[in-house]
Amino acid sequence: MDISVSINSKLNDEYRIILSPFNLDIIPYEVQELLGDDIEIVDVTLERVKGINPTDIGILLKISNIIGEILNDNGNLILYFYCDDMHNISRRENRGGVSPQKFRSDLFSRMFDKYILSNGITNMINTPIEIKADRHIYIHLISRDTHLNYVNAIKKAIMGMASK
Repeated sequence: MDISVSINSKLNDEYRIILSPFNLDIIPYEVQELLGDDIEIVDVTLERVKGINPTDIGILLKISNIIGEILNDNGNLILYFYCDDMHNISRRENRGGVSPQKFRSDLFSRMFDKYILSNGITNMINTPIEIKADRHIYIHLISRDTHLNYVNAIKKAIMGMASK
């Protein structure tokens, strides 16, 4: 799956949502075998293409709706979202020193919760992963609840790689 969607704000900031195939070579063969041909993992990338204005709630809701619709339309999809640690993010500075990655992770979870609640969705889950290494890494796996065994295998593999 390769999808790219652009969104423009009222202030002409441009955002892009990119969904691309996840590189399965980074997870152990046993997990790849478990997934088989039935499950597709898609890497979700969110990027600002232009603009410097704060991202308003309307844009965040549009992003959630687009990603949610893609997940709804593809029954065997697991979304993989890595919280960027290379770009700073505008955020309130009174958040107690929260890193940009943690801020993105918390925001992602809140937006996911808001999306499923407002759309009456009960069969999708957000599985956050926090890796504590020389820097904290935050990853989210979004799936249907029926795919939890796959998500848990992926999470276990990621955590295993992080401990090495």
